[in-house]
Amino acid sequence: MHAVDVDAIALTWAQRNTAAHAAAGGTPVTLHAADVRAPDLLVDLESRVDLVLCNPPYVPDGTPVPQEVAAWDPPLAVFGGPDGLDVIRAVVGAAAGLLRYGGALAIEHDDTHGEAVPALLRRRRVLTDVEEHHDLAGRPRFATARRRVPEGS
Repeated sequence: MHAVDVDAIALTWAQRNTAAHAAAGGTPVTLHAADVRAPDLLVDLESRVDLVLCNPPYVPDGTPVPQEVAAWDPPLAVFGGPDGLDVIRAVVGAAAGLLRYGGALAIEHDDTHGEAVPALLRRRRVLTDVEEHHDLAGRPRFATARRRVPEGS
């Protein structure tokens, strides 16, 4: 299991939590201090990953957020560029290279991205079975896809 974050404080918390998880018998997690937009992200894992899960910053820049978010969450973890899709675009590209055949991808997104994120996934020819999913309030909140298996495999 591998996890990626660009924020040093988030990585400190993740290290503490994953160490406790491993000490309790859970699967060890390798943490990577990296930006998912880096072109050389996890190149040693290309075509070997079973599952990519992503909860990126996805709120469009300048969008008002609830007070508890504004007070406690660092902007780097909330805002995802002018349309909120900067990090999501990078994750879709990275996942297309990291996933093994049949591997899956799930991305949480802003409820205004119910059409945009599935469209980004469908543009990648190596991804298939794209689906949009709704939260318990019925809002579009995450999308999934699989890495296409070559015909005849």
